[in-house]
Amino acid sequence: MRKKTKQLMALAMAAVMGLTACSGGSEGSAGGTTAATSKETAAKAAEGEAKEGALGGGEQITLSLWMSFAPAERQESVEKVVAEYEAEHPNVKVDITYLPDGGLEKARPAYAAGEGPDVYRVGIDPEFIKAGYVIPLNQYVDSWEGRENMLDSAINYAKSYDTTGAGNLYYMPIGATVTTFWVRSDWMKEAGVDIDTWEHFFEAVPAMTDKSQEKYGLAIRGGSGGMLFLEAMMYSYSGLTSLFDENGKTTINDPRHVEFVDKYLGFYNKCTAEGDIGYDYIALSAAFDAQKAGIIIHNLGSANDHLNAFDGDMTKFEAKGMPLNEGGTSVNPMKADDGFMISSSCKHPDEAFELIAKFSQGEGLSEHCRQWGNIPMNKEVLEQAEWLKEYPWFKAAADLLLSDTTVFYDGYVWLPNRKNILNEMQTYSQEVMVGQMSAQEFLDIWAEKVQQDYDENVKK
Repeated sequence: MRKKTKQLMALAMAAVMGLTACSGGSEGSAGGTTAATSKETAAKAAEGEAKEGALGGGEQITLSLWMSFAPAERQESVEKVVAEYEAEHPNVKVDITYLPDGGLEKARPAYAAGEGPDVYRVGIDPEFIKAGYVIPLNQYVDSWEGRENMLDSAINYAKSYDTTGAGNLYYMPIGATVTTFWVRSDWMKEAGVDIDTWEHFFEAVPAMTDKSQEKYGLAIRGGSGGMLFLEAMMYSYSGLTSLFDENGKTTINDPRHVEFVDKYLGFYNKCTAEGDIGYDYIALSAAFDAQKAGIIIHNLGSANDHLNAFDGDMTKFEAKGMPLNEGGTSVNPMKADDGFMISSSCKHPDEAFELIAKFSQGEGLSEHCRQWGNIPMNKEVLEQAEWLKEYPWFKAAADLLLSDTTVFYDGYVWLPNRKNILNEMQTYSQEVMVGQMSAQEFLDIWAEKVQQDYDENVKK
């Protein structure tokens, strides 16, 4: 059964042409009722018809599904899951729209016009929640038999997007990007060091450095995008699990974070190259691949680049999770932005959730995450998927997510000024790197701005 694959131009015209949310087909009949049928019998028949339609028989309906980041090579896995779903729900047809990019810029005007899709696969925008574009999934998920296999950390992360503080779940997280350290395993072996703990990390960096050979133990992302990773490392080092404490006070300038920033950024131009101060991701990755840096922090998205750079020799590099802190935990930023949500305009949310559930478990989830390069948020799939075992970094990420020592911190990613603040703080971090500002001054400025954003936007 073929699906409609709308092209980008058609999508751009969505607000004008009117993408119909949850369009319905022909009405099903009560089947066998006549004018002489008693009111009681008619009522029972109508009730039975409604239940039949909800479970997959009777009324013919169409669900619209938008898939972000879905170039041609990823579409086969989507259509396989949808075909299986349609076979199990013969009264439902799924109309797929593939978006080659993130899609949020396309979706916002469509939702505002009341023309968003029934089901949307993308990292959720907190504005969708505020505007009432999507429905909470708590009741569906809590009563779903597959819930026991979903990682609690992923569900809790998704709930953090509920800006009202009610703890509602507005999207089903199915895949995550795991933040990791990419390290030169051969360099560490030669130097006799490891980064299993933060104490060992700070010993390993200078031990792996030989400036005379332009061999640096570390590359720091001092330029664009670096602040998000600096924040992640701060919380991993301290063991704190929230950007704010129970009283709503920010933990950004906690003394342990000051200590970390002072030590970590203090490596600049001692155990790093001078150019690190302006490194974005491309430069950071290039330094590692050119064998100029022994440790960088990124995520699994750069795996293929490293594999190519080292000619497939996986003895030279590996991915490691966040080091253990003094409390014995590995605190990580959760980025489970691969998930599905149901629009408030959807007329058939029961069927829509069944579709989401189909994508959230079994072989369908495994293949979806393999194609998207994400780690499944389902424990059963994490333990059984063979592709996760083919490459050490995927296995390391799966082991990390299943480990009892792994915890995640709440970075309040939905705060409206968060990205702007991080971008502004990048300049201040560079001043710390060159000794023009102390770590304490830097974090105090950062804390003040984050606190203001919280106080203005979080309901007390």
